[in-house]
Amino acid sequence: MPKEGYQPLNRARDLLDTSVEDEDGNRTNVSEVQLSFFEDHEAPQGLQGFRRRSETSVRDRLRSGFRAFAEGHVTIQMVNLGRMIVYLSLLGVIPAAIIFLIDLSVHMVSSARESISVTETGGWLGFFVYILTGVVLCLLSTLVCRVLSMEAEGSGIPQMKAIMSGFYDKYKPSLSMWALLAKSVGLICAIGGGLPVGWEGPNVHIACIIAHHLSRLPMFRVFRKDRALRLQFMVSACSVGLASSFGTPIGGVLYALETTSSYYLVPTFWKSILATLTGAVFYDIFYKSPLVEALDNTQFDANDYRRRQLLFFAFLGVIMGVAGAFFVKCVKTVYDLRGRIIGMRGNRYLIVGSVALVSAALSYHTRLFRLDPREAINEMFSSDHLKLSWFDVFILLLIKFPLVVVSIGLPVPAGVFIPCFLLGSAIGRLYGEVLKVIFGSAIVPGGFAVVGAAAFTAGVTRALSCAVVLFEVTGQLSHVLPSLLAVLLAVIVGNGFGRGLYDTLIIMKVLRRKKSFAFFVEELKRGPMGYSLDVVSRSWPTCH
Repeated sequence: MPKEGYQPLNRARDLLDTSVEDEDGNRTNVSEVQLSFFEDHEAPQGLQGFRRRSETSVRDRLRSGFRAFAEGHVTIQMVNLGRMIVYLSLLGVIPAAIIFLIDLSVHMVSSARESISVTETGGWLGFFVYILTGVVLCLLSTLVCRVLSMEAEGSGIPQMKAIMSGFYDKYKPSLSMWALLAKSVGLICAIGGGLPVGWEGPNVHIACIIAHHLSRLPMFRVFRKDRALRLQFMVSACSVGLASSFGTPIGGVLYALETTSSYYLVPTFWKSILATLTGAVFYDIFYKSPLVEALDNTQFDANDYRRRQLLFFAFLGVIMGVAGAFFVKCVKTVYDLRGRIIGMRGNRYLIVGSVALVSAALSYHTRLFRLDPREAINEMFSSDHLKLSWFDVFILLLIKFPLVVVSIGLPVPAGVFIPCFLLGSAIGRLYGEVLKVIFGSAIVPGGFAVVGAAAFTAGVTRALSCAVVLFEVTGQLSHVLPSLLAVLLAVIVGNGFGRGLYDTLIIMKVLRRKKSFAFFVEELKRGPMGYSLDVVSRSWPTCH
């Protein structure tokens, strides 16, 4: 017989709960160690067999429970990973498809406009038709932005930079479908109307809008609960915007890191690579077709660059740093002047129409000005003899520089990457041609055009990744060292003069009127190096 007060496992509930009561009435979990406690007590005959059966049953239940938990946890992780891969793949393909359709539409509008006014009509009537169509298209661009979403105006990168700095919820209007529609239609009309603007910044904005709305689908809604993961997807979308514009997955990731992120989480890297890779594959398939113009690979020989020329490339980097800072200063001056004299809101149609009129009037009689900028850049990058004269390149630079400066701040969708490429390649080509006259055939001007394009763009945007973008675009690594040196010097010299273009645009934009954004602006005003911010980690009481 058992001792008085001994409580055996006499209830099914104890077994199901995998616990027992000891002599003092305390309930403890059953395990092999705890079950051995009963070995020191006298037990009734038959209880040992019951205990052994109970021990085996509990151990099996525990093992099966842990196994089920582990398998369930792994299953959830695998499901979420699969969803994430699908999400990132769609994030690469959908923006790339939209960007291609926009580019194709721009090509069709420009070709139809030139065919009607220049080829079929000609003369003064053709001149009038060319100007009229250009002005109408540009006015339609700003009208679409005014009616649908004013967040579609400009590059879009300043807004994305604000979102990446912790203001995601404050700038959701920038991520609406109306903004996507206005950005797409406005960009087609602005570039098709002849304004010398690019599409890299708007493409980044478009990709971020797609990322925002993809995460709202039921399949991907689980990702919205994690704020850090949501920001990682937005950074990946910024990378896709550039990668889908030029077919540069690595350069797109690095460029997004430099221009939009105040801080960077390492897990973002593989997500950005996967998304940009799918976008670059789409680019490689469709942009190799004759439907649209694309930047060509360069054909430089191994002997086209010699180490003794490194000093020339370094000096070119310094020149581009000064030129980039001058470009940013001109943009800010024109923006402020327009705001004081004409006004920011009431005369948008007058401003856009005037710039479109001047651009069309200057472009009609010179085919070089009507060319797709990528075609002109390919000509500058050529290692062969330049088909254009020095005078043509100088006039192109003289006319395009002020037009780009004025067009950047217009209330239409506008990017700066391609225009900066064009201006930098023109300066670099002229620089190389002058060196060729002085030092002979050992100088290849096309190499200086490539380095000049990267250095000037870096001087404007303060992004070292411009060199990597050029490596991927040109498909050659023969000018790696001079490109990196020139880009680094351009960024250092530009920082010595002031902030980069995107930070300048942030301060000038209407965004600064937001109460929470005032702190962001104050951080930017701290100095030339203020573009590398960590706003999220700072204390919020300073926002009063």
